[in-house]
Formats: sequence, structure tokens, C-alpha cells
Amino acid sequence: MKGLLVLAAVAATVMMSLVGLEGRAHAISIGQLEFTSGAVNWGGEHGRTLDRLFDRDGIIKLGSFQSMTEIVDPINKQCTTYSLFTSGMTGAPAPSATITGASLSVDLSSLFFGWSRGSEVHAWNIGGLAKGLFNQETSEFSLSWTHAFERGGFKGEHEWSRKGEHDRNATFFLQGKAVGLTPAPVPVPAAFLLFASGAMGVGGFAWKKRRELAA
Repeated sequence: MKGLLVLAAVAATVMMSLVGLEGRAHAISIGQLEFTSGAVNWGGEHGRTLDRLFDRDGIIKLGSFQSMTEIVDPINKQCTTYSLFTSGMTGAPAPSATITGASLSVDLSSLFFGWSRGSEVHAWNIGGLAKGLFNQETSEFSLSWTHAFERGGFKGEHEWSRKGEHDRNATFFLQGKAVGLTPAPVPVPAAFLLFASGAMGVGGFAWKKRRELAA
């Protein structure tokens, strides 16, 4: 009987806390990733240009797409501009991040590399699901992901077409700091609320029964 009352008290405390939080728990939301260093392990066409772009300081905004000049400063070479951008042209969502303890996962499936010359524009998807580490005290992060280029992904002859399938894979690295961290509401599971309310009901019934026996 005493155990039921203790359970009811605990459930009541939890329920009151949940009401105070408007029925929600909290996680962390990131506004943007500011990277200060990066690299690309890719020996195919445009590999050096990609590596130079990733080595520049840049910003990846989460929850929205960015144009060809917003992530990093473009590289201009022989009347051609090379840059990075995010787009939903393939149906991919805007970048988003998930933090689990010291682990960070970022959906960068909408990341593209492109070049433009006058009115001519070419773009290739280089994104993927990036995973890495996150320091909750300093907000610093490190990420990496692998992207497999399809045949014909870049014009011209490719090194992987001469060396085999494995050379189609490019590996990308980014390091920097997460900015704009705010608590993000996450719905509390309905099953937990049902359990808590049920425990309160059982505890209340036990208390009433005890009063009747004492009378």
C-alpha cells in the first residue's frame, strides 16, 4: 500500500512538471554551422577546386537553402566561377541537424558543387548524411561523409573510370562551431502521459481505501 502511494506521488510530481513545460520536453536546435576548415578526398575532376572551397571559412544554414555565393566565397578562374550551394532541386530537404550526447548528425543531402560561366551553369550533388562529434561545452564540431559519384557525374574523363569502382567515392570533412543553439520543444510520448495518469489513479484509489479501513 505504501509503495502505491509513493508511486502516485512520483507520478504527480512528474505530471506537474510536464504541465509547467506545457506538455513538452526539450532538445537542442542549431541555427547554423560555421566551419573554419575542411577538406575533400577526391582525385577526380574538380577535386582540387572542391578541396580549396572546403578549406575556406563558410556557413551552412540549417532549415533553409543557400545560393551559390552564400556558403563560401566563390573561386573565380578563367571567367568561370566555382561555388557551393544548397538546393531542393533533387527533392532533398534543407540541411538539418540532430544532437545525441557528443554525437552530431547533419543531413547535407541538398549540398551541391557548381560552376557558372555567363549564362551557363552546371551543378553536381556532393551531399550526404554527415556524422561526427559535438562538444557541448564549446559547441565545436567535426563532420565527415562519403558521396559516390555516378558515371557521368562530371564531364570529361575520370580517374575512377580508369582505376575502378572504389575511386568513385569522395570523402568530405568539415570542422567548426555550431551557432544559434536554442532549446527545441519535442512532444512527450502519449504513452508516458497515460502511464503517469494511470499511476495517479491507482494511488488515489489506494489512499481512499486506506481511509475507509481506518474509519
